[in-house]
This record gives sequence, C-alpha cells and structure tokens, in this order.
Amino acid sequence: MHSRAIPYRLFYVAVLTNLWFTLGCSGAQLHPPRGMGFEARCAAVAAVRCFGFDSSAQTEPYVYPPWGQTTKRGIIVNDVKASGAGSLRFEIPPRSGSDTSGSFWLNFSDDLSVQFGEHEEFYVQWRQRFSKEFLETNYLGGGGWKQAIIGEGDRPGATAYSCTELELVVNNPYHLGYPAMYHSCGSKDGGFEGLFASGSVAYEPDEWMTFQMQVKIGTWYKNDGRYHQDSTVRLWVARQGRPSKLVVNLSPEPMTFFGIKIPGTGSGYDLVNTERDAKYGKIWLLPYNTHKDASEDHPPAYTWYDELIIARSLIPDPS
Repeated sequence: MHSRAIPYRLFYVAVLTNLWFTLGCSGAQLHPPRGMGFEARCAAVAAVRCFGFDSSAQTEPYVYPPWGQTTKRGIIVNDVKASGAGSLRFEIPPRSGSDTSGSFWLNFSDDLSVQFGEHEEFYVQWRQRFSKEFLETNYLGGGGWKQAIIGEGDRPGATAYSCTELELVVNNPYHLGYPAMYHSCGSKDGGFEGLFASGSVAYEPDEWMTFQMQVKIGTWYKNDGRYHQDSTVRLWVARQGRPSKLVVNLSPEPMTFFGIKIPGTGSGYDLVNTERDAKYGKIWLLPYNTHKDASEDHPPAYTWYDELIIARSLIPDPS
C-alpha cells in the first residue's frame, strides 16, 4: 500500500492497528453473525452462487489436473465433509513440483453475467480442512502454498487465467503457519504486494476452518502513480465451532474503538486493473506452491474444500 502520510501519522495508525487486532474492537459489519448451516447461509444472503461439492458429476467439469498431466488430483470424497454428501479433496503427493495437485476453477456464474468492477462489492466464503502432514511439512524450495485466488472472470470467447494483475490470493507465505494475502501477479507497480495479516488464527489440522473475503472496489489503480486508497479488502478466519476473526483489514473507513470512530485511521487500498473489460468474476481453489522442489520425498498430504458461497453481502459464519 502506498501513502503520502507523514511518519508520525504512520506510526499512530500502526499503533492503533495493533491495538485494534489485540482488543478486537471494531465497527459495525466487521463480525459475521454465527450459527447457520450451508443452505441457510446461502438463503440468508441471496447468494450469487453456492457450490456444495456433493457429487463428482457436478464438480469434475471444473477440476483440472496439474499442468502437463492428465490425472486429476482433485476428487470428490464422501468420508470427510463439512456438510452434504461430499467435499473436494486435493492430494499433495511426494515428488511433486509447484503445481502439486491441479485446481478447481469456477466463474461466479456459468453464463458470465455476474462480475464486479468499480464501486461494486462482493464476498466469498469457503470451508477448508488440512491434514497434519500438509501443515507440518515445510516443502523444500516452496514459497508457501496457496488456498484460493479471486481473479478476473472469463469473457465470451476468452478464458481468464489465474495470474492477472487484479488477482487477490490467500496463502500460507513461506510456511509461516497462518493465512495471509497478496495482490496482483507481479503487475502492481512491477511487483507482488503483500497485505498485512495479524496472524491471530493459525492453521489447525483435521478440522473445518472457515475463510471469508470481502472485496469492495473503489477506483481501479492504473499503475500510474496516482493512488486513491478507496478500496476495501478484508479476510476473516475461523476455527471450527468458533467465531470468525478479522485478520486482514484494509479499508478507507476509520477504525472504531468502543463505539468511537478514530479520524485518520482508515487504511484504504488500491486494486490494480489496467484492462478496460476485466472484472472480478472467478475463483480458483488450489494448493499451488511456487518453486516447490519436485525431488523431495515428503509424506502424502491432503486438503479438502467444502461450502463455497459467493454473495453481495457479508455471509454468516457456519453453525
């Protein structure tokens, strides 16, 4: 994030941000309500799209094998699931490179009618489970595995791929053990931009964790040095059976402490997009791990996905 703020103001905002994360103080709309099943959450927010991963026939058209291979490592299983009849499981086999497992791609709508551009807002929530082997292996060479990419949607006659300038990625950077985010694919001012994460919710094995991202687009940044800081990017994370915690909070709205808004504490973001017709409209679920050493003979590992929801408003936490 870029700022012309003078140093004492940056220090002031940094101190308040740390207090905000420590004390959990916040304004309205920062904590999702709790206690709803998958179908009830979809209905409550009039979801744009809900995907339950309940059948192979439903899911397989959106699953792709690792690059250059034909065998899909993302499959529907029925023995481990958050709800319904199944979940999507990816295997991370030994001696696999960066693209360990392939991926799941899904447009926000199959007819491409739902995409989000300037001055629009959306939310994406999913459940994810991690095997102990997946969390305990520091994969040689790997920069840390991804969980999800929110990026450009397909356009008629044109398939959008994951590495675009407007993408937002949730990942486990350098195997730190907690979720963080970055923006762009080396395109924003010539680099990948990390988004500060509090680290307050660590990954836990063998339980269904919940992740939710909010994206509120202000004015697209055009890589021209003219920063608007009027977009919002937030990420909530919850352990199974517990309320969500806000771990990434970039917003132009001032922070609220004990009901009082603190002037000058907004930390709005700039989302880059220089393509006239590009909009957010697609999600990738995948454990891709850039530069992972394909010669490492590590234990087989797994991650599972379930209960994907895309909506225009904040999605309640699961029951």
